[in-house]
Amino acid sequence: MNKQSTYSYLFWDEHMNQSMLKYVMIPFVMSLALSMNMKAQQRTYVMKTIGMHDDEVLGVFVNGDNTRFATSSLDESIKLWSIPEGKELLTIKGHLGHVNNISFSGDDKLIASASTDRTVRVWDVQTGTQQYVLTGHTAEVIGVYFSPKNDYIASTSFDRTVKLWDTKLRTEVKTLRGHTDKTNDVAYSYDGKYIASCSDDRTIKIWSTDLNTKEELMTLTGHDTQVLTVLYSFDSKRLASADEKGVVKIWEMPSGTLLRTINAHNEIVQSVSWAEDNKTVVTGSLDKYVKLWNSDTGENLMSMDVGSDIWGVDLTSSGDRILVGCADGSVKMLSETKAAIKGKEMPKVKGGKK
Repeated sequence: MNKQSTYSYLFWDEHMNQSMLKYVMIPFVMSLALSMNMKAQQRTYVMKTIGMHDDEVLGVFVNGDNTRFATSSLDESIKLWSIPEGKELLTIKGHLGHVNNISFSGDDKLIASASTDRTVRVWDVQTGTQQYVLTGHTAEVIGVYFSPKNDYIASTSFDRTVKLWDTKLRTEVKTLRGHTDKTNDVAYSYDGKYIASCSDDRTIKIWSTDLNTKEELMTLTGHDTQVLTVLYSFDSKRLASADEKGVVKIWEMPSGTLLRTINAHNEIVQSVSWAEDNKTVVTGSLDKYVKLWNSDTGENLMSMDVGSDIWGVDLTSSGDRILVGCADGSVKMLSETKAAIKGKEMPKVKGGKK
């Protein structure tokens, strides 16, 4: 074979190799891209604005049997909505300041609310009638949560304390002191043994529900800015926390071991909630995104821009409905598409926070 023939052969061989590589790579790249997209969006939802408050929506809470949810607002009101219809059922008024947060009782008959008027108020769910008022905090009340058996209510305040209130005596029975800055949120463990609180002092404190124990059992550190919210999983084996920078942390409980850090959002995360599988977590942020996460792996399961800053978020136990409270006053419902839930049984069990 002469030199020219050798060159022609080499040119043809290289050209064929490139062509074959192209035909092999194109399907591979397309398959990889599809796989990555499916991995990133394992659950899909459609969004609908179902109603409005007159000002920013701060709190969202789903009741225990997934039939209703409550929202609270800067407009000093609480609204009740139906699930899955998204119909506004009731507007409750009585607070003399912003309503920062709400909590259903375990039997879904009552709602507790926390307000800048420095009170915790308890309301009848059916009528909206105020049952009683709890006073004792010396600054605005930010977080509120019923105990699993409804015998106590926990509240947090910018006065740096956590207070426990007896729902039968309707009085304060315990004040927990230990945070060195404003306390932002509080949650009971579902086994009834512990209370978690978080603070602008960048810590999470774990307390005993035993009324005779006033010192914290444990202080969790790891956030490098204000911790805004905490919530136990339904099996009480995990705790989720979120901060001002959009970082979410998952802790093993009761050991307090940090399991995972998720850089979830680019802005403040004021609200997180667990699905009943004790694995799926929903987050909402001032970056306008609501997201679903696998807390075992840190994998993002869903991400949606709702078009407004998000203060409050909760979900039904199966995660087939996500309820969002926004800074523009809107209340939105995200419903999982039928294609995404086909073949899955949706259990009717406890809602996201209760």
